[in-house]
Amino acid sequence: MSQTINSFFAMPMFLLLVGTLFPATYTRNNFQSLHPSFLSIQNKIETPGLRIDASFAGGNVIIEKVSNDTVYFKPDLRDTEGHWFYWNFRVTANKAQTWYFKSTEPNVLTGMGAAYSKDGGHNWNWIDQSWKHGEDIFQFTFGRDDETVRLSMGMAYTQDNFDRFIMPFSSDPRLKLETLCTTTNGREVEKMIISDFGQTPSIKILVTARAHACEMMSNYVIEGMLKALLGESKAMTDLLTRAEIMFIPFLDKDGVQQGDQGKNRQPRDHNRDYSGQSIYASTRAIRQQIPEWVGSIPWIGVDLHNPWIKGENNEWIYFVGNAHPRIEEEQEKLVDMLETSSRGKMKFTKEKGFLPFGTAWNTGGNYEMGASFGQWASTYADKGLIMATTLEFPYALNHGQVITQDAARKFGEDLIFAIAAYSEGKEL
Repeated sequence: MSQTINSFFAMPMFLLLVGTLFPATYTRNNFQSLHPSFLSIQNKIETPGLRIDASFAGGNVIIEKVSNDTVYFKPDLRDTEGHWFYWNFRVTANKAQTWYFKSTEPNVLTGMGAAYSKDGGHNWNWIDQSWKHGEDIFQFTFGRDDETVRLSMGMAYTQDNFDRFIMPFSSDPRLKLETLCTTTNGREVEKMIISDFGQTPSIKILVTARAHACEMMSNYVIEGMLKALLGESKAMTDLLTRAEIMFIPFLDKDGVQQGDQGKNRQPRDHNRDYSGQSIYASTRAIRQQIPEWVGSIPWIGVDLHNPWIKGENNEWIYFVGNAHPRIEEEQEKLVDMLETSSRGKMKFTKEKGFLPFGTAWNTGGNYEMGASFGQWASTYADKGLIMATTLEFPYALNHGQVITQDAARKFGEDLIFAIAAYSEGKEL
């Protein structure tokens, strides 16, 4: 009886503390998102054989049970409507042995199974394909006692990855690293402006990514674009004499760092937040600042995404057709340019590389919850916008080719070279 009474009074005290620190409008899911260290036993577990947790940037998992040599897990969906597939957790095995990891939800493994990192999420590899035992189970063999690895559905990318990448370029005069806005949770959303800043640009190019927090492969594409732009090739040098290029690598910065799905977030996700009153600081800032940044100069907008985890329309690179006929026509010109000019190893074809509006999932019904980046940008079709496009880059496989961090970077180089060629003659 005493224990019951104490628990009864302890709970209101806890709720009062939470209500004092956080507005009443926050749900339990919001509270967990604000403080990733606030983990239930399902997100962190220790057994005599191994320790599992997701208490790091980008971490996400629910551990349902550990039985013998098998871990049963699923993605933590938090404020996501319906099913999605992002998970990323850390495992330390007490001794060298093989453990099995079984998803209790379908469609959370790519065509390559799972990715792993032994250096805290900097370098990633796909598991040996002999370790993939089906659509929802894989093994990992730990080679030594107390070995720690991160396991994920893809090659996760967070602020630490970005900071490591951008550091060598920090003193380059062609790069200005600024802040687009500050998120609800106090994180800065970066914007990078690339140019030689020698004269007034005749064209501007906007590249955004991570509107859906889980879509990490877009950042490796951006790395490739930036590396090319800040290199010494004549095509890129020429581009920077006439263009100013803005990159926003983390639209959903809070979601990226907290390990959220981001896709189908409630009450809406970032890529449905471009109509009405924007509820997120980053989309609100884009709608306010980009028209000012562009001014009367022609511009191009590219929004980078990753598709569904595998299968039809999800295991090849493709552009998403815009509902505006003139813009869609311009998209196809870029597609043609990319198909003919690609120098990297990632296969790209116009046949598979363009999904016209009204085809498959790309219909008006997909945007009932709010406008996407492409829809918002297309409202400027008669006010200086040359072309806006969404690009879907797969997580693991492209026409049967295995996607790696470096392969995604190489494609990014191809993409910026194609954009440079496409943009010629479209300036003021």
